[in-house]
Amino acid sequence: MKGLTVFIFLFLSFALIQTVVGQTEVPKIVDVVWLKDGSRLRGTIIKWELERGMEFKLLTGAEIVIPKKDIDRVMQDVPIDTGSELHEYSYVKQPKVYSFKEEGWYQNTSGFINFSFSGGAGIHHAMGFRFSRMLGVGLGTGIETHDFSEVRNIIPVYAEVRGFFAPKKVSPYYALKLGYGFALKEVNNFESQVEQTKAVGGIHISPELGIRFGGGDVSYYAGVEYKIQDATYTYESFFQSGATFTDVISYRRVEFRTGILF
Repeated sequence: MKGLTVFIFLFLSFALIQTVVGQTEVPKIVDVVWLKDGSRLRGTIIKWELERGMEFKLLTGAEIVIPKKDIDRVMQDVPIDTGSELHEYSYVKQPKVYSFKEEGWYQNTSGFINFSFSGGAGIHHAMGFRFSRMLGVGLGTGIETHDFSEVRNIIPVYAEVRGFFAPKKVSPYYALKLGYGFALKEVNNFESQVEQTKAVGGIHISPELGIRFGGGDVSYYAGVEYKIQDATYTYESFFQSGATFTDVISYRRVEFRTGILF
């Protein structure tokens, strides 16, 4: 009988100890990361670089890298309910939403190349204001040549209009530039046997169609334009005093243009 009493006493003592331990057990804690797409991750932050992002270990054991731009807010040392469903902790990078700035100031840097017999290339920069997705107005300039076989550089100054046909990350666009191209006088070279005495520019017209890629703060585009640029060059012979001739040019070029819009 004494042995039974001792057994019951030990059993009750053990049960009481387990209850106390269970009540005082430290709850499990996790780090919680909210993403800008609305999803939430739970686990442990392995490494956190404020300028780049973080390395994160999910409750499933998988380790991922979360870019800084995807992080909305972070809470550390949060108690966790062990019964939570694990599907909350999976990380799937969501596609970027369309956030193209359809109104406001813009800048545009681009370059072109043409594949005519004499070749040509140039670079431009424009600034303007976008009243709507379909209508932006700006001013631009640059430097270009339409003939690699001659030193005939031109600085265009123009007004432009441009717009985008669809509220999507990939959208067709149009543009039209209208202005004046200032012809630069060539540095005289005795080997050419003539001296360029005068360079006069002319009208600059360039309609353009293409595709814009990207719906965020920075977009890229590529298109085809038809360039009209007039210029007149006057030359005098080194060897025949008073002998002059004038070269009146009206460039007509199909060009491939690509650029960045921000």
